[in-house]
Amino acid sequence: MSLVQIYRDIISFPRLILTAIFCLSAVAAWQLQNFTFDASADTLVVQGDPKLAKYLEMTEYFGGDEFLAVTYSRKDGLDLFSDQSLSELLVLQTQLDSLAGVKSIFSILDAPLIKSPPISLETMSTSYKTLRSPGTGTDNGVDNTVDRTLARKELTTSPLFNNFLISSDGDSSVIRIDLERDLELEQLYKQRDKARADLVTGGLSQDEFVLIEARLMNVRRDYVKRREDLISQVRLSLEQYNPRVDVFISGVPMVAADMIRYVKSDLMLFGSLVFSCIILLLYYFFRRIRWVVLPVLISSISILFTMGALGFMHKSVTVVSSNFISLLAIICISFSIHLIVRYRELLSTQPGIHHDELIMQTMQSKFTPCLYTALTTLLAFGSMFGSRIVPVEDFGWMMCLGIIVSFFVTYAVFPAVLLTLGKAPLSKTVSKPVELTILLSRFARQEPGKVLFFSFLLFIVSVYGLTLVSFENRFIDYFDEDTDIYKGMAYIDKHLGGTLPFDVYLRFEPFEYSNDEEDDFFEETESYPERYWYTTDRIKTIARLHDQVQQQASVGKVISLSTLEKISREFTGGEPLNSIELAYLMGELPDSVRNQLVVPYAIPELGITRISARIRETGQILSKDLMIKNIEEFAHDTLNLKPEDVVVTGMMVLFNDMLKQLAESQLRTLVYVVLATFLMFSLLLRSILLATIALIPNLIAAAAVIAFMGYAGIPMDMMTITIASISIGIGVDDAIHYLHRFRKEMALDQDIAASVERAHLTIGRAMYFTSMIIIVGFSVLAFSNFMPTVYFGTLTALAMLLALLANLTILPSLLIQVNRIIRIQPTND
Repeated sequence: MSLVQIYRDIISFPRLILTAIFCLSAVAAWQLQNFTFDASADTLVVQGDPKLAKYLEMTEYFGGDEFLAVTYSRKDGLDLFSDQSLSELLVLQTQLDSLAGVKSIFSILDAPLIKSPPISLETMSTSYKTLRSPGTGTDNGVDNTVDRTLARKELTTSPLFNNFLISSDGDSSVIRIDLERDLELEQLYKQRDKARADLVTGGLSQDEFVLIEARLMNVRRDYVKRREDLISQVRLSLEQYNPRVDVFISGVPMVAADMIRYVKSDLMLFGSLVFSCIILLLYYFFRRIRWVVLPVLISSISILFTMGALGFMHKSVTVVSSNFISLLAIICISFSIHLIVRYRELLSTQPGIHHDELIMQTMQSKFTPCLYTALTTLLAFGSMFGSRIVPVEDFGWMMCLGIIVSFFVTYAVFPAVLLTLGKAPLSKTVSKPVELTILLSRFARQEPGKVLFFSFLLFIVSVYGLTLVSFENRFIDYFDEDTDIYKGMAYIDKHLGGTLPFDVYLRFEPFEYSNDEEDDFFEETESYPERYWYTTDRIKTIARLHDQVQQQASVGKVISLSTLEKISREFTGGEPLNSIELAYLMGELPDSVRNQLVVPYAIPELGITRISARIRETGQILSKDLMIKNIEEFAHDTLNLKPEDVVVTGMMVLFNDMLKQLAESQLRTLVYVVLATFLMFSLLLRSILLATIALIPNLIAAAAVIAFMGYAGIPMDMMTITIASISIGIGVDDAIHYLHRFRKEMALDQDIAASVERAHLTIGRAMYFTSMIIIVGFSVLAFSNFMPTVYFGTLTALAMLLALLANLTILPSLLIQVNRIIRIQPTND
């Protein structure tokens, strides 16, 4: 029995098919409870990146970028150092400190004051003050014995606290919220990385690796949920202060969470608007309710099945892979429209045909082009598997899963619904010409040379545009200027030293504890023996590298041990401390002060020191590669430090590495995609010549989309770089449908010009309907506040438009011109 007969037998039970689809839909809907979004910052990095391993190692010692910064600035003109402001700041700080997931809080209330009034080094451990009351003498929690005028001057001029906890004008303050680390999650990441290596060497089975992955996903999902809840609670705590105080929140966890928050919001709001546009256009083009409901139903079921499968597998969706829902809608709509146009065409030419046979002819005639469009699109998105960037890999296989689901759902639901509804009435609009396709057909037939000439010029312009594409990204550019997160990041950039952190770690000889018990017998027990590790030579080395980091473009606040040494000069009349004085200072610091000012920047027993810096994202666009190179070369060549003793890392560095890796992987796989697409064309069209012709216009269209990004200044990032795959996938789909129909038309009379004209009138209509629906629908995304969504919608719409124009002008012009040299053979398939 042939496959055609098997398919005919299956669709002869439409109610059974629809019942099965309904039951599967219920199961998929149940699994939606496990469908989650991942807002963790580790979705922005390359798994397996050596710098990631260094970052995780240093995170164990110093903590990573897991902190939030909350600004506090009076709107009502009240002085920041007034009793009311400081007591209100204390109340806010206490509220934040009580939230689950908060490890510690640090603000100007906790900053040690040594000049308000001035104290000596000898009495520092007992006489230093803070703005926070020690618990006696006041009712508002603020120490009123501190000279506020001197405190303002000290904090705003402090090498450490200025632009860190307080702005230079003394009007704005920051509360730093360090978040608790999930040690179980960190351990699972290490276990997973080791398991991946063991899997390659055969030391671990695939089933064992899958179990580790599943455990990691579950723990990470819980961690992300807790982090989202914490950020929501922080926001809620700040709301009561908004009328009289400017309070903003920033930090890497905040950026990651807000990216997901905007994606969720856009999916609900703009997803509804996109579907509304699609519904209106479907009715406008086809003027029948069934031709509106059927494509929407097929798209909804396909998306539901895919989301249900992801929920069943506990696979989280990230900012990158969230686009799979929109793209699946495109693919499903395309499948459906081609089937609708063919059904109406056959009904118009054979009005007396039996309905079962009409449906079978429709499905059979479009099976080959739809199958090959699905396969070529699978190849385009499958190219993402080699990126080594988890969200991008996930996006690739999510799309592959969705495409397979969409194809089978379309070929099951479309005939089943039509068989249940009965034959559609003849439509008066079925033969109504589309002016644009007629115009493009005439231009391609009458002026093919001009079309190809202008195409060549477009290609040259596109090649130059490709050289303008940048990979330099700023998180702040992801958000509209009217959003709270943009305002917060811009405010912190301007007043408080920058938003995006990165670190430089230096490794020296570690501190070794003395085991000489005889000496210890006559001496008091040393409370902080590590004090002797801090030498002037080490501080000088750190200071020189500190200054080099500070000199880099767009770098804001920089803090290291040299910052503390500069503060200590207050005790020596501005003179640098010698090693004895430095050791004495380190020993005299109270534990509470040492934990805030020293521990975050040095671990003597490991010999590691840290230079912490922040980038001003509102400054000039920074070449992160150049900045890292400058720092490393200075450390190696000028300071004579070994390469292994200097580590530049942080989320900024890892995100930059991710973008570079993504660019390299996409360039590598582009050749694979082109060759694989060429092979698909050759198999479908049974002609190497036609396969070559089909590729040319689509490569030009894809290059033009990327070139537009270069000219418009839109940088490549995790989302926009997928536009190349989308452009090729969309363009190839149009080319397959057009060439498949063109060769059938050629079989009628061997007249290539007439075949082009008829192809434009038939398959060109379906291409036009599909493209216009997607262009209008996705243009709605341009109104989002989340710039990646804006870019995605705009570039997808542009890709659809260019693919349509290329395949209705360049492709037929190539066919006509080539046919004059080498006769193109028709087909009766």
